[in-house]
Amino acid sequence: MKVFYCALIFIISAKVALAQNNIVNESTVNLNTFDNPDSLFVTYFYEPFPQKVGESILQLGGSFILLPTPDVGEYPVPSFDVQFKYGLMKNVSLVSSLSTNYFSNLLQSGLQWNTNSSRLSFGLANHIGGFFGSYHLDLFEDVFAYSFMYMPIFRLGIRADEFSASLSLGSTYIFNSGSRVGDLKARGPKAVWNDIFCTMAIEQPMLGRTIISIVLSLEYTRSPYQAWLFFDTIDTYQIIPKFSFAIQL
Repeated sequence: MKVFYCALIFIISAKVALAQNNIVNESTVNLNTFDNPDSLFVTYFYEPFPQKVGESILQLGGSFILLPTPDVGEYPVPSFDVQFKYGLMKNVSLVSSLSTNYFSNLLQSGLQWNTNSSRLSFGLANHIGGFFGSYHLDLFEDVFAYSFMYMPIFRLGIRADEFSASLSLGSTYIFNSGSRVGDLKARGPKAVWNDIFCTMAIEQPMLGRTIISIVLSLEYTRSPYQAWLFFDTIDTYQIIPKFSFAIQL
């Protein structure tokens, strides 16, 4: 049921963006936008259009996942997100992101190949990432956990005159991971595929030239890194939704 609600929220957001696009005065819209080579360079973060060489995108935002737990049902875990994209070559960009909260930090970065065909764009990304988290409570020993991972991602984008919609499909392969409670160490998953995720994003200008991103991700996983504190409460793979909102600076 929660997946249905997540999809419904995304569809409503898409309809709002489409409605705003339809009411734009046709006299102010350049229908030949894609005849101008400069318009082929992306101004959006998630859409995989080629990034103009030497130009960058910086986004700040927030996100939260609904983590299933056996005692309190679904527990929201908020995070602060920083995202960066830089054009290295004609069709190659450097893409990085950091998601952090009170317990955990997830950093990933890598190269993304981008291309386009009129309003349709494609991208292939190869990211290397790392996770680490720690906390200390009065009744517990110091707890620390880490992992190193590889993330291949396929991206698809569709651009309208006033907004962009994109879809990303990817997975996470864990090179190595582990944890420590006090002086006790334990090995975590190693050399395994940990999860599969799907991310849907709508990006559009708002309040002048400020660009916002509304994002819904569905992750099929047993160990969500954004809330690793609850690892021991999840014994089976589940679909976990994640909501994000960001503003491009």
